[in-house]
Amino acid sequence: MIEFITDSAGKRKAAIVPIELFEKMVQNSDLPELWEPVPYAAGKNDDAFIPGEVVDISIQKGVTLHAAWRLYRGLTQKQVAEALNITQASVSAMEKSEKPRELNLQKLADLYNCQPEQLTDD
Repeated sequence: MIEFITDSAGKRKAAIVPIELFEKMVQNSDLPELWEPVPYAAGKNDDAFIPGEVVDISIQKGVTLHAAWRLYRGLTQKQVAEALNITQASVSAMEKSEKPRELNLQKLADLYNCQPEQLTDD
């Protein structure tokens, strides 16, 4: 099965192919210079499991992972603020930050019933 990535107008921009087909294409290619590795620097949280629903919320709503966790758990910013004894404005500011302070990550993890490393994509 081949899946396509489309732009906002529905025009195909890329294809996702099964690995077997990809490997066959690479082996049969007369143009090996087209295949080049993509550099990747491993992050400290690469092994953290993040539920697909949380990732979907983050992508669809354009929010940070920890904001997506709040939405996934069905909480408002006001409820989070009350639970953490901070202001709603502080929660809002924190949710805009890709890297909240470690102390805040632990508090959010406790509230959202997850691990701190599941709240950021470091």
